[in-house]
Amino acid sequence: MALSGAFHRPLRLVSASLWLLGAALAGLTVPFMAWRVSVASSLGLALVAICLLLLARETIRRARWALLIGLIGCGGQVLGVIGSAWELIHPTDSAKSRELQTLGIDPTLAFTINLIYSAGASAIFFWAAARLIHISRASAKVEPTLRDRP
Repeated sequence: MALSGAFHRPLRLVSASLWLLGAALAGLTVPFMAWRVSVASSLGLALVAICLLLLARETIRRARWALLIGLIGCGGQVLGVIGSAWELIHPTDSAKSRELQTLGIDPTLAFTINLIYSAGASAIFFWAAARLIHISRASAKVEPTLRDRP
């Protein structure tokens, strides 16, 4: 109950919106990947878009597995913020930069978008974590009084 309680309607809507944005970004990249790299490479990205659409739908429906995956995924995006910021501060000729250039995408723009997306996901993680802590503390205060009742 704590997990679904922490993900109240506003948090679920924001989380689902993030997943839909991720699905849109992945889905819009699929044709470029198929055209400039390979169809096989684009299939993986298409699968990501489909999974994010499913995650968005099930987040709205309060599916426990979706909320848990979302919480863990958003928590991991803290590392995405660090990595994207590092790439923007110290641009290198990395494999990712070369892949983005092959797709016709400016690496600086892509890393900036990733930084914003990761920062949003991290904010969702901290919001959910704060709600989980609050619910946990509130239930710890209520439980002893319930046990004392006849």
